[in-house]
Amino acid sequence: MKAQELVQKIAKKEEVKSYLLEILSAFQNMDYHKLNDLLKEDFLYEDMQKTAFIYRQKEIFQYFKKQGDTFLNLSTNICTGCLCSEPVFVLTGNNSGTRYGIYIEFVKDKIVDIYFCSEQSSYLGLMPF
Repeated sequence: MKAQELVQKIAKKEEVKSYLLEILSAFQNMDYHKLNDLLKEDFLYEDMQKTAFIYRQKEIFQYFKKQGDTFLNLSTNICTGCLCSEPVFVLTGNNSGTRYGIYIEFVKDKIVDIYFCSEQSSYLGLMPF
């Protein structure tokens, strides 16, 4: 499934689709400042406060940049691990080919969490999540 098809499938309302596309764009551009502006303050992401989650994303983006990546290409795949057959977004470094899988959880057409998917990710040079 193409990334755009997955967005259409999981986000029903136009404003939610737009919001999701903005979040994905921030990941693709490795822009943790934009991600910080977009994500909600009162949510936990990967069981972390937003500030800690954003700092983790900064570390991950730095890892990609050290490998010469300037952009992360977006695709999808199916999680074969803990999320048991759920679709995930896969971000792939444009030079390194390193993969970073994320699962975006929705409840009632609202994004409530973003998880790292280790099954669809390469080693990112960080401590395990």
